[in-house]
Amino acid sequence: MNGPKLSRNEQLLMLICIVFLAGFLLATFFRSSFHTVDVAGNVWIPSIQSSSFTVIAEGIAVVFDTVSLLLFSLVLAAYLFIKKYRAESLLLLGAMGGDALIVSVVKGLVQSPRPLNGLVVYSGFSFPSGHAAGSIVFCGSLAFFAWQHWRSTRARASVGTGVFAVTSVVGFSRVYLNVHWFSDVLGAGMLGVFWLSFAVLVFQLLQDMGKFQSVRFRSIAIFLFVVAIVVAVFVMVESLLG
Repeated sequence: MNGPKLSRNEQLLMLICIVFLAGFLLATFFRSSFHTVDVAGNVWIPSIQSSSFTVIAEGIAVVFDTVSLLLFSLVLAAYLFIKKYRAESLLLLGAMGGDALIVSVVKGLVQSPRPLNGLVVYSGFSFPSGHAAGSIVFCGSLAFFAWQHWRSTRARASVGTGVFAVTSVVGFSRVYLNVHWFSDVLGAGMLGVFWLSFAVLVFQLLQDMGKFQSVRFRSIAIFLFVVAIVVAVFVMVESLLG
């Protein structure tokens, strides 16, 4: 029996998933190929550092820290859940919790040391950048919610441009502070796009199948929401202790 036919958007999302997952895996396994670029960027960055830019970069680091993004996600997800946007609430928590968990696991497996000349002291490993990946998943999820309601091409383009600008600034700020190598941000970007696309693809498939409108989903939504919160809090505690 043939399964349900994928829409054009779902086919595009699947292609994006495959391409960026492959790119992330290649960036992970061939990280040594970026050594020259990483070192060159690390040596060049001090030439553009200034006290005012450093303050801004440090502020970005606080706002887009994994724990901060998970806190924002918990608050926003609770609001969405109360307003009966239960599927969107679970998508946000699942996407952010999953991203933080994947980044933590990959860091532990790769165990890449951070640059030694960082302007801010961070513990833990370097690859991939949690700030860069988290900002893509968080901002991308919000953009997806907006696109669900804003059908205007101009509005969607504006939101997409805003997300690209914010995530690019976050990624650059990590290199600017010399707490990450260029390859850390590159790999995190690919991971973030893959995981965001995968989460949205699963959401749309379930939506097309009418799962969110079923009595069964409404009956277990609260349970799933509580489980998602527990996982998010666990990841936050792990991040703080790590």
